[in-house]
Amino acid sequence: MTLKAIDLFAGAGGLSEGFEAAGVHVALAQELHPQPGLTHALNHHNTPVVVGDVREVDTEVLRAVLARHGTVGEIDVIIGGPPCQGFSSAGKKQQNDPRNSLFGHFCRVVEAFRPKAIVFENVPGFRKAYNGHVYEEARCAFDAAGYDLEDQILNAANYGVPQGRQRFIMVGVRKDLGLKFRWPEATHSSKTAGLFDAPYKALVTVQEALSDLEFVQPGFEGHGYLQPAASAYQRARRANAIALFNHLATRHRPKAVAMFKHIPEGGTISQVPAAIRSAKRTMARLDRRGISNAVLALPDDLIHYSQHRIPSVREMARLQSFDDDYVFIGKRTSGFKERKVDVPQYTQVGNSVPPLLAKAIATAVIEMLGGQPEDLRRLNERREVANLVHGSSARAGYTLDGKSVVPLYNLGGEPLPLPIDVCAPRVVDMPPLVEWVAAERVGLKRQWMPEALAS
Repeated sequence: MTLKAIDLFAGAGGLSEGFEAAGVHVALAQELHPQPGLTHALNHHNTPVVVGDVREVDTEVLRAVLARHGTVGEIDVIIGGPPCQGFSSAGKKQQNDPRNSLFGHFCRVVEAFRPKAIVFENVPGFRKAYNGHVYEEARCAFDAAGYDLEDQILNAANYGVPQGRQRFIMVGVRKDLGLKFRWPEATHSSKTAGLFDAPYKALVTVQEALSDLEFVQPGFEGHGYLQPAASAYQRARRANAIALFNHLATRHRPKAVAMFKHIPEGGTISQVPAAIRSAKRTMARLDRRGISNAVLALPDDLIHYSQHRIPSVREMARLQSFDDDYVFIGKRTSGFKERKVDVPQYTQVGNSVPPLLAKAIATAVIEMLGGQPEDLRRLNERREVANLVHGSSARAGYTLDGKSVVPLYNLGGEPLPLPIDVCAPRVVDMPPLVEWVAAERVGLKRQWMPEALAS
């Protein structure tokens, strides 16, 4: 029996990726913004994505899209993580923030489909924000909908993710089923080497996650591997990749580089002399021997451990446990004003649930519901998708081949247009490493282009 799920507030697909890898077919996803929605749909060709505000979602349209893609009958699980800015310690807390009440629309979809289980994800602050008012409101709503609830705060590092990232997880089980959810056992521990209690493994370090990507220096983009995998974690992330995506290393201005030079490995911006420090308050250099700080939506919160630059989107995705065959579409980054409407690649990665954490949660759900653990991701299709990706991850981001068919829909269930450009070279045909020059120097206005291809 294959369990079926709907993913709400799906973003770029971190939860879906983990659930599919564990053995739950994500039959449909909903996401507010088209850029992460396209990323989700491109990497999950068997999961249609409906783009639009969940407050305007018609559950009958969701049923119609499901039927169009061959899904009929019961939905077993509904998963999702409403936007967390209203509860996060990194954001501005406002009790009247409309995002705080989005769990109510999560609950509305749950009531329409009556799944066997629900998985609700958010930041740890969800429990205590506004004196616990929103947390208690959510629990009451799901209880009234007929679900027994359990919640815990899980650290992604304990499930093989090279990052200290704590997430609030609430699991609900339909009361009439009489089932009990058991939380997934941690697989990785921070105990001193040699003192591990089986079956714990050591935490995955930043170096184990990223060292094979170091060949890309500031101002260059990698399209293929020039170093062998140096750890089991790297081999796992590279297993299905036929090219390297989203690995453009920023060449920063001299003023920024001067500031970076004062931050030692494992250090923070507080160690930069006040005379050259920027207005930014949070910045840390990665420590290759430990796990990463939490990966957030802003790229300049972290500095590479050995180079004076921020990590590439691909490196951020590695720290989140995305496999290298997962391609992020849309602008690479955006300014402050643009981020009100854009969801660039860095933000897509930072907002995601780490797939390995999602997989651990999904496995526990499968065990409870009597499903069959297996990898349901269509990895052969994903390799074919790599052949349809054109251009570069810079500026406007990748474009797609005219042959691309991506299941992306609006709130009315109608297909959305795709960023098609067959003139740009395919990523799989590009040199493994190219240097980048400003668009004005090669007569191009819409995005940067490799110097090797501009002549």
